[in-house]
Amino acid sequence: MTHCIRALCRVRAWLPIASLVTIAAVLAGILLAGCSNNPYPPGETARKVLYRAISDDPRTLDPSVSYTVSEGAIIDVIYPAYFRYHYLKRAPFVLELNLGAQQPVRTPCTFTEMRNGKRVVRRGELWTFRIRRGVRFQDDPCFPHGKGREVTAADIIYSFRRMADPSVPCPVRSFFQDKVVGMDEYVASNVRRMQRGQPADYHRPVQGLQLDPHDPYTFRILLNQPYPQLRYLMAMHFTTPQAHEAVEYYGAAGLARHPVGCGPFVLAEYKPRQRIVLRKNPSRYPEYYPTEGASGDREAGLLADAGRQLPLVDEVVYTYIREDITGWNLFLQGYQDSWGVTQTNYQQVMSRQGELSPEMRRRRIRMFRDVSPNIMYFAFNMRDPVFGGYTPQKRKLRQAISLAIDANAFIDLFSQGMGRPAQFLIPPGIFGYDPAYRNPYRQYNPQRAKQLLAEAGYPGGIDPKTGERLVLHYDNAATTAAGRQFVSLVQKQIEAIGIKVESRSYRDLVWQQRVDNGEFQFINYGWLADYPDPENFVFLLYGPNKRPGPNSAAYNSPEYNRLFEQMRAMDDGPQRLAIIKRMRDIAVEDCPWIFLQHDESLGLAYHWLHNIKPHPVANDSAKYLRVDPAERVRAQLAWNKPDFRPPIVLALFMLVTGVPAVRTVRRRRNRRIRVGNQEAR
Repeated sequence: MTHCIRALCRVRAWLPIASLVTIAAVLAGILLAGCSNNPYPPGETARKVLYRAISDDPRTLDPSVSYTVSEGAIIDVIYPAYFRYHYLKRAPFVLELNLGAQQPVRTPCTFTEMRNGKRVVRRGELWTFRIRRGVRFQDDPCFPHGKGREVTAADIIYSFRRMADPSVPCPVRSFFQDKVVGMDEYVASNVRRMQRGQPADYHRPVQGLQLDPHDPYTFRILLNQPYPQLRYLMAMHFTTPQAHEAVEYYGAAGLARHPVGCGPFVLAEYKPRQRIVLRKNPSRYPEYYPTEGASGDREAGLLADAGRQLPLVDEVVYTYIREDITGWNLFLQGYQDSWGVTQTNYQQVMSRQGELSPEMRRRRIRMFRDVSPNIMYFAFNMRDPVFGGYTPQKRKLRQAISLAIDANAFIDLFSQGMGRPAQFLIPPGIFGYDPAYRNPYRQYNPQRAKQLLAEAGYPGGIDPKTGERLVLHYDNAATTAAGRQFVSLVQKQIEAIGIKVESRSYRDLVWQQRVDNGEFQFINYGWLADYPDPENFVFLLYGPNKRPGPNSAAYNSPEYNRLFEQMRAMDDGPQRLAIIKRMRDIAVEDCPWIFLQHDESLGLAYHWLHNIKPHPVANDSAKYLRVDPAERVRAQLAWNKPDFRPPIVLALFMLVTGVPAVRTVRRRRNRRIRVGNQEAR
């Protein structure tokens, strides 16, 4: 019995050491298990998932409201339109049927409408459309029993009615309002209802929006003028079918975060400022990868998936990445499938010979060029009391600032030399672009700028009324390091002629709201073509297109507006070109914009990402891309091998420092204390 007690005491004495060893081992195991730097849920990268990045939360995913490229990349694969652009064919761009069952039929016609209380006969144009059968909205709680119903022509007419609802800030309303017969009055009636505190009337008949009473898949649009661009607008998400059940169930605010469409993907997850996940729609209508393309596409491997049903990935994950350096590091680790060539990584990506660096080639990275019809520009608020207006002095003030901006410096510093200085709105590749034209106020000339500044009434940049230096408030969303460098160059160039530039930076959503509300003096902005027609660029300065339309400067020249209305209905030809040149001369002299550049971009993609061919106009590339997840995982494991040394060293450190401590505690517990004439433990 005595031996058993002694043995038990020895075991008890070593229990703290054994516990310490156990704790160290468990802690080491936890640390080893957590050594992976994979930012995604376990096993996700091994599935058919396409990884993309977003720099900020989408302002809205409502197809009637959204008007940005980044939002369009999400919306356009949830909300399909009547037409889509052929993924591979270019020059010219090819529209093909998407939801449409047949090409629309255009018929000249006459119609009657009320003018000043009298019926007037007018000539117009009737477009007849027919959508395919069997297309269904995605399953969603807004529908009875959560099952999506079939899409009909009424759902497209409903999208036009939402465009005409004044409470819906639709940026393309003006495209239709003055052309669809009766739509102007429909908008006006809804404005009156709003003034009385009533909602828009979605049941009032509109003469130009017609359903076929004998065929639920046919609808007609009656125009009061020829408008060939309507076919392009029918390829945009503004004209997608919309379910009234979704709008009524979620409301406009809810729909901005909960899209309900009939496209190849559905929104599966939305974590603000973290990530957005799109998942393959199980009730999608059948779409297939193109079986033919442009010259060289087959040799480039772009037809390897010809005829396969779309989409080719199961999910698309958009990760919130604010800083470019963070995204670049994720790309190098294999956790982003593609990335852009930017100021941050240009030196690492490119060799001195202008080719991919050896490091990029070793990783089997491919580079592709994206030449998009676009325009980057600075805009003045034409309603601003200091920098807006149409007097000769106001024009000279803006012209002076335009002459102070050196486009080549921006292209070299922020676009790695890729792009060309812009002389006007229309970019290369679009009818009306003139490579020989030189804008007299876009030739960098600080001395001439100072002269015009003096003629505008601000010699040396000083306001003679106050004796103070003229201040230009530059509103921007430059919250990143690269953005702040851009702002710094703007300030340096304009301040060189005597005007002080004060930067006011906001989060992107706040900045966008200020632009929409006209709460700015000076901004920089960009435009990427909605469709490949000059109208889609010159309309950026059309007066009725003021915010929430695309005319951010609120420029409003009666002569420019009249010429625009004349040219938009014309086919390309000498007469249309002459009108465009006259519009150019007017806008250049008024100088509401400083035309900066038409830029190009370089992109990078890993070898496991297939079918990359950037489209200058379409936003639905996600459904055509294919990934090889097994190859991606192999690369991720090779490039992100865990380093076990830190947790092992930590565990050993705990043992080395912990064992003496345990022994000290044991000695103190076992030491003898004399109590009177006896010893006690």
